[in-house]
Amino acid sequence: MAAIAAERAGRRVLLMGNEAIARGAIEAGISLMAAYPGTPSSEIGEVLAKSAAETGMYVEWSTNEKVAFEVATGAALVGARAMVAMKNAGLNVAMDTFMTLSYTGVPSALIVVVADDPGAHYSSNEQDTRFAAAYAEIPCFEPANQQEAKDMVPEAVRLSEAIELPVFLRSVSRLSHASGDVRLGEPVAPVRKLGFNKHYELTYRWNVYGPPGAVDKHRWLHGALDKARAYVEETPWNRLTLTPGAKLGVITSGLGAAYVTEALDNLGVAHHMLRLGLAFPIPEKKVQKLLEASDVVLVVEEGDPVIEDQVSTIAARLSKAPAIKGKRNGGVLPLWGELNPDLADGAVRKVAALSAAEPTRSAKAVKAATSLVAARSSALCPGCSHLGSYWAVREVLRHIPGTHIVNGDIGCYEQAGYGVSSRPVQPTDARSQKYRIESPYEILDTLYVMGSGIGMAQGQAQAGYRDGKVLAVAGDSTFFHATLPAVANAAYSKAPITFLVFANCWTSMTGHQPNPTTGKSATAAEAPTIDIANACKALGISKVIEASAYDVKAAEAAIKEGVEFDGPSVVILKSECRLQFWRRQKNRKTTTAVNEDLCNGCRLCLQFGCPAITYDAARKKAGVDPDACTDCGLCSQICARHAFHGEVR
Repeated sequence: MAAIAAERAGRRVLLMGNEAIARGAIEAGISLMAAYPGTPSSEIGEVLAKSAAETGMYVEWSTNEKVAFEVATGAALVGARAMVAMKNAGLNVAMDTFMTLSYTGVPSALIVVVADDPGAHYSSNEQDTRFAAAYAEIPCFEPANQQEAKDMVPEAVRLSEAIELPVFLRSVSRLSHASGDVRLGEPVAPVRKLGFNKHYELTYRWNVYGPPGAVDKHRWLHGALDKARAYVEETPWNRLTLTPGAKLGVITSGLGAAYVTEALDNLGVAHHMLRLGLAFPIPEKKVQKLLEASDVVLVVEEGDPVIEDQVSTIAARLSKAPAIKGKRNGGVLPLWGELNPDLADGAVRKVAALSAAEPTRSAKAVKAATSLVAARSSALCPGCSHLGSYWAVREVLRHIPGTHIVNGDIGCYEQAGYGVSSRPVQPTDARSQKYRIESPYEILDTLYVMGSGIGMAQGQAQAGYRDGKVLAVAGDSTFFHATLPAVANAAYSKAPITFLVFANCWTSMTGHQPNPTTGKSATAAEAPTIDIANACKALGISKVIEASAYDVKAAEAAIKEGVEFDGPSVVILKSECRLQFWRRQKNRKTTTAVNEDLCNGCRLCLQFGCPAITYDAARKKAGVDPDACTDCGLCSQICARHAFHGEVR
């Protein structure tokens, strides 16, 4: 990835969308980039961190997206070109500052890159953050391919500095994680024209509460937005093509543009086309021209009907408006799920009154593959410390009467809420009911967003729930990202809960980025290690217990002590991510194996859920996949007959 910074201008290279955005930042003279890792956006920060020594850019993994947004904002306020990147859900964390900043604007460029996730491949929802850009009243670029993803960053910088507003750039999973042909431009040295003037162009410019006050600053924002409205009418990123005699108008953006253009070409349908590079604000004059030239207008976009709603508003002002078809109107495209070429083809056929298509080659291939591929969920990695931690939770809670609640959080360990079970689960209408837990993958009872578990646990306990123990789980990166206020609240309110921190020293789920417990910065430089136990004690938690996640009995004892404590307790189960440990080993040959004379085929090891454990159903014997095993030693601890043996490293 670091080579992207060194590639010379004019070369054509194959880049992922995220890599293209990173190269765009280098070509735009970005001098500071802050982010929190979140799929599908993580590679932007990865690329820029690895190339920081060559580019001179300051790059950091912040503790959460709000902090990252504010770090980038601070840089822009003193004259540095800045970028912040996050996934769709991450914008929710930054919303407070994000929604306020537009009232004052910025004197230097601030680019807000957000990777949405239509289809919820990596996320808990499909939120379309273009609405947030419109809500904040700032321009929103939307690239359709990897070339545009790169080229739009320098253009967004120019627009940001011209209108003194943050500018939004929205990507999606298919763009961020797919590769495309990109012609590179000239890198620009980081631009830093540092200085600070608190009365720049307006009194108390960077103080939203200062004179003349928030209402007048909102009035200023609309003046700046008027400049953006003039820009979108002239920019070549918004292209209007009118075809003599055509009755169908098409308005599209992002990946939708690629899909619908292919469909129109394949079907040979005459059409007018407005291809938008900015989803907000849209060019009203160009939209009106297309509306007046069309009998029906099809709007194709990835996500929610952000553009369609703006088009409908413009159409409502016309004396004679064409029918608008899309996600909101006409029902030719669904309001949920991910856009694809087949959906675009079907939408064109409906509005053009063409017959239904035969299944496409891709649809036939998917149908054929479905019968060949075994359905399975994702799994924790072989030897993952979270397997030991969850096994300890299982063993402790199964011996305590009651219906216990384990509140989950976001990270690798969230897979304990994926519901992988060896038996069918039947819902009931009972107010409180205990279910037998076998697999670590069915332990979590609630699972929403980063930091939600510990807050919900407090609500359950403070409401008086006493049918069982109340626990919450979070990882070390999430601990610093989103749980510190809740930990303080638990201490302050004396909430009778147990908070389990699974500390594996890395932000593993998104690609093993460092965090405050790693001892490394984003650029791999030495960094201080922040002790979680000391942080909890400083916040007022009196009962803090630590144990190794790879010592199951010690982990069980720590959890038992925590849940028996009358008040808030924190149990920290520490052990480095096994993949990171294993990568440093020069001898990768594993020694763990099964003594078949001792194995009686009880299959308890299968309940443990480690992907390296195999089972021969005919012979009723467990086994170990040597290519997957990491010699963690957990299987030897959970086997009642001690059939697993090997050298623990």
